[in-house]
Amino acid sequence: MSAQQIHLAVLPPVADDPGPDGLAGLTRLARTAERGGFDFLLLPESAPPGPEVLTALGALAATTTRLGLAAGLGPVGRQPYELARRLASLDHLSGGRAAWSVTPGPEGPAVGALRHAASPPDADRPAHAAEFLRAARTLWDSWAEDDVPADPDGGVFVRPGAGAFTHRGEHFALDGRFTTPRAPQGHPVVVRTVASARDLDPAAADADVVIVPFTGLEEARRIRQDLAGRLAAHGRSPDGLRILSAVGYALGETPSAARDGAADVTGTPRQVADALTAQVRGGGPDGFLLTPHPASGPLEDFVDLVVPLLQADGAHRTLYAGTTLRDHLGLAQARRPSRENAV
Repeated sequence: MSAQQIHLAVLPPVADDPGPDGLAGLTRLARTAERGGFDFLLLPESAPPGPEVLTALGALAATTTRLGLAAGLGPVGRQPYELARRLASLDHLSGGRAAWSVTPGPEGPAVGALRHAASPPDADRPAHAAEFLRAARTLWDSWAEDDVPADPDGGVFVRPGAGAFTHRGEHFALDGRFTTPRAPQGHPVVVRTVASARDLDPAAADADVVIVPFTGLEEARRIRQDLAGRLAAHGRSPDGLRILSAVGYALGETPSAARDGAADVTGTPRQVADALTAQVRGGGPDGFLLTPHPASGPLEDFVDLVVPLLQADGAHRTLYAGTTLRDHLGLAQARRPSRENAV
């Protein structure tokens, strides 16, 4: 895939997830995003009534075949074993399409009601989230890729020691056996959102995808350069990170018809397509997390009117080249040495 092609993801508007019809609305949105060749759908934990995030994404895994499925969940009030197991299970259920958007901020209302882990002070939450993620990766890496070797007789054989783990940190102390074999992607894709400058370094340290605010091209270039320097400081390559800009849009048959105070990019489909392409090909973000606004029409309008223009320009895929979310993003699979080669 060309490095200048646009990565697209979608964040459901709150209006698309009300009450008992929430799953039906999410299913329509997911199928539309997949038809448009989007990388993933990001479903955050939120206050309005609706299906539980990982349960909903598990249902969407059965109604889609390529779209990535990202769960926006905070670690506050949770334990690494439980969440790591559920995310690895989603990766298995979806054939390697799971992602975790790590949100270290205040917990959602459901977490507050079902608390079973101590809440760190606000100032400690970034460190708490970073350690939570390290612990989860320890659990995912407790299985080597060859811990369940192929058995020509059709039986199941698991190597001794598979799943054994130990983690000792400031916030968590874990020992035991992780019961979910290694996920198809190795690790689910990790997404971080940058809301302020203090979020940049944690994102550079451990994220696969970073979501940043929509800005002008010069500021977008500055953010990319800043993250590149931080990645190098953490011993990481820029090739291991994708930057998406969160953007609202409004479409209209004429520029004046598309004006919407809640949108960052407005105009005709041609103008919106050109504006997005200019950002990516000008050295800004790698793509965009779209939030359809009620005034801009449903996601179907973007997929039917803007995506064909991007495809005609060679700026967006016409077919998925692979089956996993890491394939869509052009990221390498998270690998662990085989048990025989492990130190």
